[in-house]
Amino acid sequence: MFSGLGLPAELIQDLSRQNPWWKDQSLPVIPAFRRWPYEKLRQRLHRPIAPIMVMRGPRQIGKTTLQLQLIQSLLQERISPRRIIRVQFDELPSLLHAKFKEPILRIVDWFEKKVLSCTLNESAHRPEPVFLFLDEVQNLAAWDVQLKSLVDHSTVQVMVTGSSALRIEMGRDSLAGRIHSLEVGPLRLTEIAGLREFSDLQPFQSENGWKEWLQPDFWRDLSTYAARPSRH
Repeated sequence: MFSGLGLPAELIQDLSRQNPWWKDQSLPVIPAFRRWPYEKLRQRLHRPIAPIMVMRGPRQIGKTTLQLQLIQSLLQERISPRRIIRVQFDELPSLLHAKFKEPILRIVDWFEKKVLSCTLNESAHRPEPVFLFLDEVQNLAAWDVQLKSLVDHSTVQVMVTGSSALRIEMGRDSLAGRIHSLEVGPLRLTEIAGLREFSDLQPFQSENGWKEWLQPDFWRDLSTYAARPSRH
């Protein structure tokens, strides 16, 4: 199953380790607590706005955990494990020494032949679309050009994470019309309360973002919301 097709042997081993579900093996232990984007991301996997979903935010805020939780939910929905591939680029030193170009496309080529046993398009026509999760993709040169080529010629749902907002933004122009982004941001106070099991607080703002802060009505409504009697 995990033979060459031009990929270095150590890279194939890394891919196998990062995708244990291919061999009916268990995922790593995943925290039960789910950050606020989880439900929104899960909905967009099944009803995508664009073929590429970008989840942005600094390191150590739970982006990788969110990806694993979403994969876990897909497997619980009886999605075939062979329709799911995840690549965490900051944990693949074999890519740094690889002699082949366009690693995203070459990994997908290998995945089609050795795991999926058909092309992405053939799988989509069944209909059994493939879910491609790429973690810290901004570490690769020309990642945006590779993803553009991939989604222009193949039907696949791609979820990307990146901790460098600047590098991710630099790729948006070439991916215009193919990308939708979500800013995860650091933990909210309501999430910290949930983690500490203080209470089940509901945030005033449904998504992270600062554009609403420019509107006076936002602050008036926030003041009214904060003044409401607590139920706890």
